[in-house]
Amino acid sequence: MILSEEQKNHYKRHIIIPEIGEQGQKKLLDSTVYVYCENTDSLRPLAYYLAALGTGKIFCYLKDEEDADSLFDEVIDLNNDTTIDYLNEKNEKNRIKNNQNDDKNEKNRPQNSYRIVLGNLNFIKNLAAELVNDEFIPTIISVNSQWKGTIQTFQIEKLFKNFIDLLKTDKNLCSNSPAYLANALSATLCAGEYIKLCLGIGKTRNDMLFFDLFNMEFNQTESNINLPEFLDESYSMDIKQKLSDAKVLIVGVGGLGSPAAYGMTIADVNTLGLLDLDEVEMSNLNRQILHSFSRIGMPKVSSAKFLLKKLNPNINIKTHTTELTKDNAEEIFSEYDLIIAAVDNIPTRYLINDTCFLINKPCSEAGVLRFDGTATTIVPHQGHCYRCLYPNANSSNLSGDNGVLGVVPGAMGFIQAAEAVKILSGLGKTLKNKILLFDSLEMDFNIIDIGRAPQCPTCGGK
Repeated sequence: MILSEEQKNHYKRHIIIPEIGEQGQKKLLDSTVYVYCENTDSLRPLAYYLAALGTGKIFCYLKDEEDADSLFDEVIDLNNDTTIDYLNEKNEKNRIKNNQNDDKNEKNRPQNSYRIVLGNLNFIKNLAAELVNDEFIPTIISVNSQWKGTIQTFQIEKLFKNFIDLLKTDKNLCSNSPAYLANALSATLCAGEYIKLCLGIGKTRNDMLFFDLFNMEFNQTESNINLPEFLDESYSMDIKQKLSDAKVLIVGVGGLGSPAAYGMTIADVNTLGLLDLDEVEMSNLNRQILHSFSRIGMPKVSSAKFLLKKLNPNINIKTHTTELTKDNAEEIFSEYDLIIAAVDNIPTRYLINDTCFLINKPCSEAGVLRFDGTATTIVPHQGHCYRCLYPNANSSNLSGDNGVLGVVPGAMGFIQAAEAVKILSGLGKTLKNKILLFDSLEMDFNIIDIGRAPQCPTCGGK
């Protein structure tokens, strides 16, 4: 037996995917990830997703260790198969010793240890010398500011050192910025890259991916780029002030709703509504990061509220432990300024879409299946609606029985949160009249222009 019966239930949304299976999940459980982050806020989403995916061991370097012990307790509660600890001198010496005991041939080096470096440019530059002097293992580096980020995976030591050398010589550093939505998306993408390295599936991001959530742009390049210039943000805005009175409802507190709610919480939205009838189950925990083993059997809205209030005690959270129906949708939606659709079935998506159109509420919509995700923003009377995209969608093709890689709803949920912030603040460029397509195996984002369908039964001319 590769996995216990409990583990099969826990990770079943992974193991039913042929590219992962029980053997792949076992590799994740036997792997070790060394994480470098500036502080607990930066580490949190990465630690959640690494644990949810079933990473065996996580060792963390933190410049500021405040509240780290509390986070470690949350991580272990999310997945008791995972151990998490500080990356101290003893742990590092043991890793180097284990590497040195193996054949020095590159092909025979241990293949189950990986490194993730996540943070702002100043933090990573100050860490550069330590990273170069360390024993090389496959490394994922993500540099981010509040809205922008980069990610690149290094499997060849020479390329890794070349990148670090560029950081050392760059004198023009952008200012430090607090962990925000770009950091959360970066963390999720890093976890996705680690899975592909560990399991040998897909295509890792060997060239650098650049993203800008404020302008909703994704680009890639193999050439050198001025990172400080790219990461600099001259946006004149006060997000907290603009969200101080905003009210957002998230329908569904699962794989999509968890990161969307996390994003709304760190963005300091005034009031967050959570609507879900389900209770927490063990099989949720490989992707639904707001829940945990200790809260199995608790209503999802209550479980999510418990963790979100720990993250931001000042946020107002209203829970709706009910099923969304045509009889209650309009009444509930009327209380909020914006709706985030985080559901996994077509009939409820149609209901959300039609109700939002009827009462003129903007909606951030996303969907996931296996390794792929989509996202779009719907503003009634200003562009397309959900039925324009999918007039006759079949729910059976989107069933959870097909499986989903845990980080895919994570990435889409954080993008939904970013879209919500921009709609509520009136700043930035959104996915209105566009659809984003995400392929996690290729680490590829495409944005396609779309328009209202003239024959749409909801928003068309008739």
